[in-house]
Amino acid sequence: MPSHQEMPESLVKKRARDRRAQQNLRDKRVAHVEALERRIIALDGELQSLRQVCSGLRRENEILRDRQEHVRRIVASWTRHTPPQCDSDNAIASPILESVEVSSPFNTTRPGIGFDDDRDTSSTYSTGHQTSPGTSATPVSRPCLRPLGELTPLQWNLIPVHIDSTSFMTNCFDLAFGNPDLVRASPDTPQPIDILYGSKNNFLANILHDATRRWPCRDPERLACGWLSYHMIKWMLEPSEERFSRLHGFQKPIPEQLYHPHAFFADFMIWPRLRVNLIKKQHTYDREDLVGMLTCCLKVRWPWNKPFIIPADDGQLVIRPEFYNTFTKPEGWGLTREFLNQYPDLMTGLDTVSIHYEVC
Repeated sequence: MPSHQEMPESLVKKRARDRRAQQNLRDKRVAHVEALERRIIALDGELQSLRQVCSGLRRENEILRDRQEHVRRIVASWTRHTPPQCDSDNAIASPILESVEVSSPFNTTRPGIGFDDDRDTSSTYSTGHQTSPGTSATPVSRPCLRPLGELTPLQWNLIPVHIDSTSFMTNCFDLAFGNPDLVRASPDTPQPIDILYGSKNNFLANILHDATRRWPCRDPERLACGWLSYHMIKWMLEPSEERFSRLHGFQKPIPEQLYHPHAFFADFMIWPRLRVNLIKKQHTYDREDLVGMLTCCLKVRWPWNKPFIIPADDGQLVIRPEFYNTFTKPEGWGLTREFLNQYPDLMTGLDTVSIHYEVC
């Protein structure tokens, strides 16, 4: 057999080309397999995300069916009652006619606050008539169409729907909703020092203290967030009209919270529009990163070193009235530039100029 040196040059070049071609083929095969493996991993991630979306949609459909059936029963009950007759100038051809009685909901005095709650919660319905000067108004029960809000289920009884997954629940909410009996046994209204420093007699205030004491923020933010969260959790676990009345207007659930399953912490966002944006985009953000950034950047518009709790006549520490009036309004809160820059999509529809909080 001829040696390598005796082979024709053309044959040597051909074998070299064959080796390179085979090596290229092997490299392409390995690269293709690796690309397929990466594609499989990406598709598995998309599949898990779609499964979560489908699970949320199934839950949402169940809720919508239940509430549709509830509304159907309400409408069916109307047909069993004969509507009262309206005056000729107020007659409306509709089977949904009732007498509207004007009433004022009760006001609730909040222990632990250094003043009485004098918010105006009364509501009236105009009859379209005016009283002549010099005459006294006489309450009249007139048949008319009831407002749409009166025809829907009681608002205080509508609880937000949540995703049944521990990955969407912080430790604080896990403890609260995992121990409903202990939360129900907690007082309806906490003492400020229980939230700031913990309590052996108030389970809910103590877990809120444990959660907020780790936040990189000031004590005013800890107390304000704990106070608002306390009343929200109490209402969620044991809904009642009285507990619902303790929630402020911006805290009360909006339709997106009632019909779209979402993470628990979304219900505690200060701005309703922020809650809407978060519910729509909740699967695109990491919960821990978002909550961590929020605890750093959420600020109460309260001066540094200004007292926010004061002693009452009986020696108990209570919330200073000016501070209470600040954190119970959305205008009393702000977000620092870091959060606005990190999550611009969540700020859609919000006035970022007014929300922006400049750290001095």
